[in-house]
Amino acid sequence: KAENDCVLGLFSDGYMINQYPEPTLTEMTDVALEIFSQNEKGFFLMVEGSQIDWGSEDNDVNYTIREQLHFDLAIRSAIHFAMDDEGTLVVVTSDHEAGGMFISEEPPNQLDGKINIQWGTDEHNGTAVPVFAYGPHAERFMGWYDNTEIPKKIANILSIPDFPQKITSKLDK
Repeated sequence: KAENDCVLGLFSDGYMINQYPEPTLTEMTDVALEIFSQNEKGFFLMVEGSQIDWGSEDNDVNYTIREQLHFDLAIRSAIHFAMDDEGTLVVVTSDHEAGGMFISEEPPNQLDGKINIQWGTDEHNGTAVPVFAYGPHAERFMGWYDNTEIPKKIANILSIPDFPQKITSKLDK
């Protein structure tokens, strides 16, 4: 059981490489869900699959797919948790699209069966990103809107008044 209101797990001096001996994104998600679910008041957990972005900006198909699979497995854990806990909302999205990866119209290579992947850019782009939600209040995440609306929707669901607002600290005084 966590002894404090906040928990932080640091597993690397720099960015993580998503390889042994580091924990997987799914393992970190599972542990966080186990710890935070003990809080009777509920919790907010953000899980980030950030290296999908790195693979896409490098136009590295294998890296991008590997990181997307890691993220997908973490999402699966969160969805399974939410299926068992009817009060849990899972929201999945991205802050932006990167790389513009697409499957070309050419048919797969008949000799090796490989799909033809191409890239539109090696940067962020303006392509709209989807938002998926499962659980109570999932319907609030339907439709088209700017992604800056997502934290406002979450704050509204959590009954956080006047969001966003300036947070003051002892340093501000």
